[in-house]
Amino acid sequence: MGGGCQLQRDIKKKFNAETLHATSVRLGQVDFINCLPMNLPIELGEVKVNAQIINAVPSKLNEMILNSEIDIAPVSSYAYLQNKDKLMPVGDLCIASNGCADSVLLFSKCPIEELNDAKIGLSHASATSNMLLKVLLKEFYNLGNEFEVITSPSLILPPKARLALSGGNSQFSILNFQSCPAYLLIGDHALLEFSKSLENIFIYDLGTLWKKHTGLPMVFGMWVARKEVVEQYPDKIKIIVDQLNQSKGIGLTTLFNKVVKKAQEKVLITNDFYELYFKHLSYEFTDECKKGLSLFEEYCKKLSSVLSMV
Repeated sequence: MGGGCQLQRDIKKKFNAETLHATSVRLGQVDFINCLPMNLPIELGEVKVNAQIINAVPSKLNEMILNSEIDIAPVSSYAYLQNKDKLMPVGDLCIASNGCADSVLLFSKCPIEELNDAKIGLSHASATSNMLLKVLLKEFYNLGNEFEVITSPSLILPPKARLALSGGNSQFSILNFQSCPAYLLIGDHALLEFSKSLENIFIYDLGTLWKKHTGLPMVFGMWVARKEVVEQYPDKIKIIVDQLNQSKGIGLTTLFNKVVKKAQEKVLITNDFYELYFKHLSYEFTDECKKGLSLFEEYCKKLSSVLSMV
């Protein structure tokens, strides 16, 4: 029976390799505002990428790359840490913050110190941020919590669809604090709630909390490729990685004003906010980012070990 399973895996691997050879590399993209400097130059045709582009939220891209459905993608850093045997960082590309991340936010009806034993709603779109919140609460606030991934349509829909769901009321919050006293949101969903200037709600930036307690940047996502694809088609991967770096460079310079305008089309916040937002983010996997990721990995292992003993 085990031999049959291995045969199926070998056939699937051979099929994926032949498909890649006959067609283009499959490139995953996150359709979030924080990825606009990478994505917009490609979308506008300023940079041509030799790949089939597939859009999804980070958690879905994690699943797809591990199932060999895509070849390169910005995945959750936590997913990479769990699958180093299958995935390889490429191009020194990441999404990190050395302090404020601005779109990885915990919305709470009480101060964070008062959340002990509380149930907290987690993002359906995230792996890293969900784990980061668990690490922060346990390691630095000594809190014990129950967690639930929220999958209600109002929290999964893109911002424009959510706005339509609320009858066009841009100040309507879909967070139900009667079900959970706190919610973690990431990406455009976090920015949309932040834009509403909610009253009597405490908002915590997880990038800021990580920097406060560790002194290091937090790496939320990183561009990786499947190792088998890199080994079989190194030239193809190198070309695409170079194109991604080219796109990043253009998106943060000559096309930056268009990046900000596109961000405002997605979630309407001031021009000044978005200019600062993109300055807070780092897209380079620097030595300091590597130190931050290594420390995050240590805390994840420690937390997983504790939970396995409960």
